[in-house]
Order: sequence, then C-alpha cells, then structure tokens
Amino acid sequence: MGKEVRRFLFYTFSLSWILWGGLAILTQFNLLKFGTALSIILFILGGVAPAICEIWLKRKYSSKEEFKSFIKNIRNPRHPFVWYLLTVGLAFAACFLPTLWDGATVANPLYMALINFPIMIIGGGLEEIGWRGYLQPTLQKKFSPFTSTLIVGGIWAIWHLPLWFVIGSNQVTMNFLWFTLMALALSFLMTVIYLSTMSIFLCIIFHALINSFWVVYIPDTNVLSALFTLLFALVIFTVFELYRKRNNTKGSTSRINVLSSYNK
Repeated sequence: MGKEVRRFLFYTFSLSWILWGGLAILTQFNLLKFGTALSIILFILGGVAPAICEIWLKRKYSSKEEFKSFIKNIRNPRHPFVWYLLTVGLAFAACFLPTLWDGATVANPLYMALINFPIMIIGGGLEEIGWRGYLQPTLQKKFSPFTSTLIVGGIWAIWHLPLWFVIGSNQVTMNFLWFTLMALALSFLMTVIYLSTMSIFLCIIFHALINSFWVVYIPDTNVLSALFTLLFALVIFTVFELYRKRNNTKGSTSRINVLSSYNK
C-alpha cells in the first residue's frame, strides 16, 4: 500500500485506539461506566476518527479543488431516487434476511429504525468518509474491486477491536468472527453502491441504516448466519459487477464505432 494509505491508517488507528483504548481501561478498572456522558463522547470521537483524519489529510495534502470536490461528494444528496430505494433495500435485506434462518430476532417495531436513523449517522455513518470515501477508491487504483473490498472489510473489522474490551459496549457480547464476516458482507454491498454512484453520501446513509435496522432485527451473532449474509452480499456484488463490466464494454464498443465512422 502506498504512502498516503499508510498515513491515513496510521492517524485513524492511532486516534481511534487511543480514545477507545482509554475508554476500555476506564471501564475495566470501574473508573467509568459505559453510557455516561464522558464514555459516549469517547466512543463517538473514536468512531468518527476515519472521517476526521481523512478530511484533515485531504485538506492538508490535496489541492483546493480536490478538497472542495471531496466535501461536495460527502454532502451531495442529489442522486436518482432508484438508488435511494436500492440503498434502503440492501440495508433492510442484510438485517432482515438473518431472521429467516434464526440469525436475528425481531425485537422492536420497524419505526424504531426511523427514530434511530439520525443518531446512527453520527454513530456509524460518518465512518464512510474514510473507508468508502477514501480507502476503497484508493486501493482500487492498484487492486480489483473484489480484492480492495476484502482489504477494506478486514481493516474495518480490526479497527473496531478495542471495543471488545469496553465493558458495557454491544461488542462485548458479539462473536468477533461473526463481526468480521458481517464487515466483509456489508463492505461488498457498499462497494456496489459506491461503484454504481461514486457517492460517499449514499454509503453514509447505508451504514446508518444498517445500525438502525439492527435495533429492530437484533443479530444473534452466530457465524453460520454471517456466512449466509456474506453469500447474499457476494451474489449481489457479482451480479452488479457483471452488469457494470457489460455496460463498460458496450460503451467502449460504441465509442470505437463512432471513431471508426468519423475516420472513414
């Protein structure tokens, strides 16, 4: 990986792990209870570190035009309505489908997802400014979308690791292998959204929706369930990749035909 990627990961992991590591130590020694104001501040700041670091690095090392374009992408809600439907549909499917194979339990009414959605923009969605907004497209300059997604998904899972030591956090009760497989599954779905729209905004929405739907469909965090969800994500990814490549090939052929006609 290049110098820019290493720099982004260094600052992101350092900031997040210092904040979350400090929170873990405080809760482990019973000096702070998770759920108090200070613990929530440390938790949120650690979570938005990918966004903070990437915006800072982009401002420091990019041109003014590149930085403005990056920020515009983050804030731009202007996308075809069908992509909003697909973003909501993919997030819903990823959370609902496990209920069909005893991988999740319906614990709350569906409207609770809508109520929690604004909170989850901050409590998860903004991470995508770093992960899908920077890391995924940067890795794709060297690797295929499939390989890049595997790398981002793996890094994303490992980045969360300190939360397993924060007493009182949701992660304490989660199986880490389940979480890693789910991170990979969600990464493939977000790659579909990003490659099709080039929108950081929609990736933020998708991530926030996942966290919101999990309030309704609470995962049982068993590994087999995660494997089924990963398989679902891989099927969706494969279908969209084939469709995207087919369209790109058609577009290239059309351009060649136009140029050939012009040259004649």
